[in-house]
Amino acid sequence: MMFVSRCLRLILRDILTQSCLHHFLLEFVGTALFLSAGLSAVLIKADLRSSGGLTNHSRPSEGPPPSGVMAVSPACPLQVVLVFGLSVAMAALSVGGAVHLNPAVSIAMALTLRLRLWRAVLYVIGQLLGGVASAALLLGLTGDVTPAVNQVSSGIRLHQAVTVEMLITLQLVLVVMVTTEVPLPVVATPLLVGLTVSLGHLVAVGATGCGMNPARSFGPAAVTLDFRNHWVFWAGPILGACIAALLNDLLLRPRWRRPGDWWAELKQLYVLTDKQQQGVLSQLP
Repeated sequence: MMFVSRCLRLILRDILTQSCLHHFLLEFVGTALFLSAGLSAVLIKADLRSSGGLTNHSRPSEGPPPSGVMAVSPACPLQVVLVFGLSVAMAALSVGGAVHLNPAVSIAMALTLRLRLWRAVLYVIGQLLGGVASAALLLGLTGDVTPAVNQVSSGIRLHQAVTVEMLITLQLVLVVMVTTEVPLPVVATPLLVGLTVSLGHLVAVGATGCGMNPARSFGPAAVTLDFRNHWVFWAGPILGACIAALLNDLLLRPRWRRPGDWWAELKQLYVLTDKQQQGVLSQLP
């Protein structure tokens, strides 16, 4: 019991450092900026129905879609594709600090020992709060954010939707991991990630509205309390992120030659030396 208590106090001590809290704030602000711009493009398209513009959701058919699911337009609104890609690049450049802006990316970083698990959890909380804040802001401005809620298109089975979300997140996480390992100009990394986000929208917007980011899906769903098939937009991205993380570190760019190397890196990330433990515990009440 004493060991568990000490571990919890060490974790709390790490979370309450200025660096960790600063990154939490960056994730919140960056995600809110990114999704405020991206979701506004979806809502603007929805407002153009009367003038015949494309929307993120398809026009109502002669009969209501099965199971009450709002269908997504098979035609890709180019405005939404461009805005989502540019907005993620804008947010990353604005807040800096190597932000993730996506729970799937944070999970992949924790899985590959690039980030401590409890820090990843804190970053995910910041991202989800940022998604809710952006959706709440747009709700106050437009009065309705229902068109921004990700839904599975009519005619698309749930396992197909999960597969689509998995694939588009897989390619996103692979690009993110490359940008963390390959030296690139400061401006290049956000632009490459933005292009990858736009590619994901080109592929998936007609099938699922393109979640790719659980924070993007969670914000409008939480504000509208519409969680129909919401698990799809968590299961797909998380599965894709995990596959991308393992594919990158075990096959494409192997980091460990033998299991002992992985174990040594794990201990380096999570296990403090005796001197470090004594220094931290001496400051605890």
